[in-house]
Amino acid sequence: MPKKRKTRRPVGSGSVYRPTYQGPDGSTRQQDVWWIAYRTGGKLIRESSKMTMKREAEALLRERLHALGRGQLTIESRSTTVEDLRDLVLADYRNNGRRSADKIAHTFKHLLAHFGERKAATITAADVEAYKAVRLKVAKPATINRELASLRRGFRLAVRYGRLGTRPDFSLLRENNARRGFFDGDQLAALLPHLPEWLRPLARFLYITGWRRREATRLQWRSIDRRAQVIRIDTTKTDEPRTIPYGTLPALVELIEGQWTRHELLRRTGAMVPFVFDRRGREVKDFRREWGVACAKAGLAGRIPHDFRRSAARNMIRAGIPQHVAMQIGGWKTDNVFRRYAIVDETDLAANLAKLAAQAAT
Repeated sequence: MPKKRKTRRPVGSGSVYRPTYQGPDGSTRQQDVWWIAYRTGGKLIRESSKMTMKREAEALLRERLHALGRGQLTIESRSTTVEDLRDLVLADYRNNGRRSADKIAHTFKHLLAHFGERKAATITAADVEAYKAVRLKVAKPATINRELASLRRGFRLAVRYGRLGTRPDFSLLRENNARRGFFDGDQLAALLPHLPEWLRPLARFLYITGWRRREATRLQWRSIDRRAQVIRIDTTKTDEPRTIPYGTLPALVELIEGQWTRHELLRRTGAMVPFVFDRRGREVKDFRREWGVACAKAGLAGRIPHDFRRSAARNMIRAGIPQHVAMQIGGWKTDNVFRRYAIVDETDLAANLAKLAAQAAT
């Protein structure tokens, strides 16, 4: 009976084979594991299927060829890891001058711990869902969403730069952590004596202006024209410069002049401090411990510095300041965002319902 001829695979369809090796006795033997070979970008790729059944190796080869045909597989995608995604995001933030670049390494911390050295191209939407389930046991949805947003950014950049052919389509978690905390004047007065002396001016400034904490702590004297009584800042979170003439607000004038006096005293000791608000001559960074202790002593446990931003929005609206002016002072970019902060509290509702009752009685 004639020997059956082997059918050759069509050109460009790759190959399946078992490599040979030399045994201890010098004889040539074949490995048990099948390998696949295919070309991408003019380069020959050899990959172990990690399988001993030929049909399973052929199925893997068809999967690789299908991914090549859809543009989902490149030379770079075979080596790109989650750590590479982090580096792409870091480079993008730094190149665009984003000040939050230092947070990216933190948001990728748990992603790297979970996925390890796994290749980014092998991560699916199901893998991301599994990551959510693991993290939800120890972290809040908002925290996890910041991590997932960074991962999504990394995937998008990798696709843009040809490091990956495609990216998984995954969603963020639903957040239900809207806060409605406020400070009124009496509560601020109760809090201030318990804060360290260096932190009190910053707290008052945040209460008056509604600025973001990082904007206030990074405010420098070069941005303040004390003669014209104007604050001019060029770099903000919304990338829009702001000009605030503070001369018509005595409380703010007194606050800034008090800080200038402090600045001059420090300068006479040889300390050159560029920041308007400092922590014993240094930049104010983290003050969560001091804040928590003060709030507890003042009977305001659970309050956060960001509550000052809501309070300022409410106070400005109460004072009759037009919304567009209030948005300029506090740095709110859109009407929708501002309305999230200018929340009507129970006192405002009661006062306006009283007006309605008085009108109905006439």
